[in-house]
Amino acid sequence: MSSELKAILIGGLLPALLYGVTGILQKMSAEADGGAGLYLVGLGIGTTALGMLLHVLLSEPRFSFRPLSLALIAGVTFSLGAGLISLALIRYRAAISQLTPIYNLNVLVTVVLGLVLFAEYRDLHVARLLAGTLLLVSGGVLVAGA
Repeated sequence: MSSELKAILIGGLLPALLYGVTGILQKMSAEADGGAGLYLVGLGIGTTALGMLLHVLLSEPRFSFRPLSLALIAGVTFSLGAGLISLALIRYRAAISQLTPIYNLNVLVTVVLGLVLFAEYRDLHVARLLAGTLLLVSGGVLVAGA
């Protein structure tokens, strides 16, 4: 198996499966009378425990301030998003099947920021990017309105 295929499997397909299951567990937590804050506490404990385990198992370098501070900021932005999803599920009884296609349009934010911050536009096929963007937005609108 090539490195590119391994990267797609490990960094793309498996996370897609895990994030899909996470959405269902988040809805189950909301329906079990969990609050948005309690969900984030559980998510944070699980994340911290797995992070510590992987740090040891993967023999990663020692902690340093810059990567840790960037990860902390990422944790805050991720948790704020997850908390808002939980709030919509709990307080407004939103359907996870409608929210998911909308909040997964986050890929467009990541793509734009990657293009700007990391100059990834150099290795990009613009027509495919625009076609994919149109399909993503169309799909999100269609599924959210179902």
